[in-house]
Amino acid sequence: MSVRRREVLALGTASLALGAAGCSPFALARSKKKRKVRKYLSGLDGVTSVEMHVDPDPVSDDRWNVTVNLKDDPGQDSVLAIIRDARNEVVNLADSDKVDLDVRWVQGTTSMSCNLPMNDPEKAVLAAMKVVSSELESVGISKERILLDYQNGTTLPDNAILPPTSPVVGVGSLKTEQDYFVGGSYCFITHLKGVDLTSVPIKRVLDAIPADKRVNAIVSLDAHDDVSQVTQLRVRGLGEYGKGVDVAAAAPVLAAVLGNQTLERVELTTALNDDYDSEVVAFDMQSGDVLGQGDPPEKAAAILSAARQAAASSS
Repeated sequence: MSVRRREVLALGTASLALGAAGCSPFALARSKKKRKVRKYLSGLDGVTSVEMHVDPDPVSDDRWNVTVNLKDDPGQDSVLAIIRDARNEVVNLADSDKVDLDVRWVQGTTSMSCNLPMNDPEKAVLAAMKVVSSELESVGISKERILLDYQNGTTLPDNAILPPTSPVVGVGSLKTEQDYFVGGSYCFITHLKGVDLTSVPIKRVLDAIPADKRVNAIVSLDAHDDVSQVTQLRVRGLGEYGKGVDVAAAAPVLAAVLGNQTLERVELTTALNDDYDSEVVAFDMQSGDVLGQGDPPEKAAAILSAARQAAASSS
């Protein structure tokens, strides 16, 4: 029998007796745990404040959402000690396995956060701390990914795509995502261990989007797309939903990546409608060229023909 279940049985009768008076023994026990958690976390080296929210559950473990704020530019050892030990201690003090612990601090000019639980948090934090720069607005570490959010700019840096040798690429099973907002367009790059994306001409892709389509356009480069299961480039915003993908807008984008040996699929889409649907024209890629006719063939043909002409004229 779990400790929480024993607590329910032990306090059940008292709860009925005190309920009419508005004094719940569960609430009293919860308040005592919160005081213990706050006292423990506040006493850790470098901690400046603690925030917590508890969602009560009368028959199971309460859910705890705890945020620990550290002083600016904390020592590496202090951060790692908290990342390594704090959540386990909160689990014990709160008597609940349902604990989400978010550790936050500022390193240089970059906002950092690490959400626990996750595998190998120390390794992920160490890697993230190595790549902090003035170009990074924030770094978020969670059980699925390391998210690097860059400062807004007018153009994408030439070396925008991290190489596979970067400390933050290939940390365990974590994906690494780079987020850019450039000249009104969004650019998302998602890395996975073992895939080198540096050859993909992402800057050329952004530049190829016609000026009247760039605001709120989205360029997504994924080392391993969850749906297609291949290395994929998706460019969204190349036309209006209901009118189809604009050939004049899509062709130069496709032309920009013809010849690239890394991409296995390219999806060109319209902007989203109110129901978050879009029209898609997709091309499977192999050895730098389109494999087959594209999908759907009747819409892909004109884009592919114009893209090949554009690529030939620029070579």
